[in-house]
Amino acid sequence: MPMTFRRASLRPLTLLALCAAMMVAVVTMLPAPALAHDTLISSDPADGDTLETSPEAITLTYSDNVLEVSPVVRIVDESGETIADIEPTVEGPDVTATLEEPLPAGDYTVQWRVVSSDGHPIEGNLVISVEQDSTDQAAAPSDNGGEDAAASDAGGEQSSAPSADEAPEQESSSMPILLGVVGGVVVIAALVAFFVLRKRS
Repeated sequence: MPMTFRRASLRPLTLLALCAAMMVAVVTMLPAPALAHDTLISSDPADGDTLETSPEAITLTYSDNVLEVSPVVRIVDESGETIADIEPTVEGPDVTATLEEPLPAGDYTVQWRVVSSDGHPIEGNLVISVEQDSTDQAAAPSDNGGEDAAASDAGGEQSSAPSADEAPEQESSSMPILLGVVGGVVVIAALVAFFVLRKRS
């Protein structure tokens, strides 16, 4: 009887131990919950934008604050040559890559790599186009300035021209007065001569 009681008391403990072992096995076999990586939600310039001239900077905005761990922004031209390899600044979800030199006209791929807030590196790219060189745009105002200067010179010549024509007008306006004075003197002289001759006669 004592042996039977001891065996009967051990069975529930054995069952509990087996259940606990099975639960641990099941829990360890379940996959760990996956953390969502951050994603790029916008950029300035945007993917596919065509710009008149080179941007001064490229700003990438993500869905959460990315980590300041070796971020990279690389700009590659149409031939696959790296034009700029930039270490951007990270401020919360914003990553800003400032260009030291303007991009010439052409098509470019902007490649980026940052570390997500969950600690995993993420990467991607976007495409932008530049229509004209910044030097061409800078030269345009100087050409207009030359035309404006030429116009101002021409205006100066035109403004000085009337002053040269004023003298003949003044001379022509004084001619009638001079002729009138001379005519008056002649008439007076004729009258004086007439009276002198009449007295003598």
